[in-house]
Amino acid sequence: MMTGMTGIRQPNAFKSQILRWSLGSRKNWCSSGRDNGRLLLDYGLQPDDPPKSPLPAPEVDALLLTHAHLDHCGLVPKIANRGTPIVSTPVTGDLAERMAQDTLRVAEIENFPLPFHKSAISDLVQNHHSILPGNVEYRGGFEFNVYNAGHIPGAVMYNFPQEDFLFTGDIHTVNTQLTRAAKPHQCKTLAIESTYGGREHPDRVDTEKELIDSVEDVVNRGGQVVLPSFGLGRSQELLMLVEKLGVEVWLDGMGRDIARILQKYPGSIRDFGGMNKAFRSTNFVRYARQRKAAMKGDVIVTTSGMLNGGPVLHYLSEIRKDSSSAVFLTGFQVPGTNGHLLKETGKLRLERGDTSPPMDINCQLKSFDLSGHAGHSQIVDFINKCNPEKVILYHGDNREAFSEDLKDYELILPLENETIEIN
Repeated sequence: MMTGMTGIRQPNAFKSQILRWSLGSRKNWCSSGRDNGRLLLDYGLQPDDPPKSPLPAPEVDALLLTHAHLDHCGLVPKIANRGTPIVSTPVTGDLAERMAQDTLRVAEIENFPLPFHKSAISDLVQNHHSILPGNVEYRGGFEFNVYNAGHIPGAVMYNFPQEDFLFTGDIHTVNTQLTRAAKPHQCKTLAIESTYGGREHPDRVDTEKELIDSVEDVVNRGGQVVLPSFGLGRSQELLMLVEKLGVEVWLDGMGRDIARILQKYPGSIRDFGGMNKAFRSTNFVRYARQRKAAMKGDVIVTTSGMLNGGPVLHYLSEIRKDSSSAVFLTGFQVPGTNGHLLKETGKLRLERGDTSPPMDINCQLKSFDLSGHAGHSQIVDFINKCNPEKVILYHGDNREAFSEDLKDYELILPLENETIEIN
């Protein structure tokens, strides 16, 4: 039930009906519905080359968007183009619009098939309906409210009180520079992400300190640090971390547009003052010619986080033979990506595409775990505190790793296009 669909009737008529849950893809959408209504929870793209689409989405009464990462919001404009209401927090609505613009830009540059028409972005804006924690909404016959999910700014969990059903989206259960930790809420049925099944995170504070110390060491010996980062969330978090060092920092890529959007929503940021302070201390690359100036700085935060393209390849081509400089990875590198190639072999393709020969990267390489997802034991602890009877695991490639820890619950690992009935 990772990203998906849901449908329902009038709130007062729910209790004697059956809630049907369908998984469109383990990572791209989920749906649940009743005979007279249906909702869609997220509708994303798998960010490959070219991006992969999930199963086609059925007609729904509304789409509930948990957050604005591409694997959750990538195809939302396609649903909005039908005239379907799109429900999310205000900041997620703005971020999803920017992500959609970038999706079309990349598709045009790479000659990928366009996933939706440009006009669908206007439909997304026109059909967007905001929801905030504390408010109650009714769509497709369902009553629902939202809770903070802690994943990125604006990310929420959807709670359906009459069904006693909680859908988490992506969650994190510790505070970060940008976000407040997600809190458990009691429910009878819990659908929860399982991205880090079988894997744990080191202590967040210790990891942040190690990263800051490592950056400082490189700068003190006269080197530069390149921090590849995801444009949404990670770029801004890294700026907040390195601001403490008082060094010359540059930001390149989509992260600068995301920064401007986040500044409009102080309530979505855990440390809004700290974020703004970091932005004031940052030099923004607005034109390609400014990259020459950025190369004279100390730290460069730049997309893309998995090194498959973007300005990061330019900067790494400049420092790759400089043993006093460094590239520090702070996000998970999916197998098959340029970042995974670098992490495993010390080599990197400096141009997009598999035809580009891997080149040696002789600067310092180090990885830091700053994930925005809960780790295995954090997910188990969250589930235990929700105290459900039934647990639905989605959005993960190793869901079986939870079997022993969750043996006291009715555990469901749905397959693609499988329907689950919840009384």
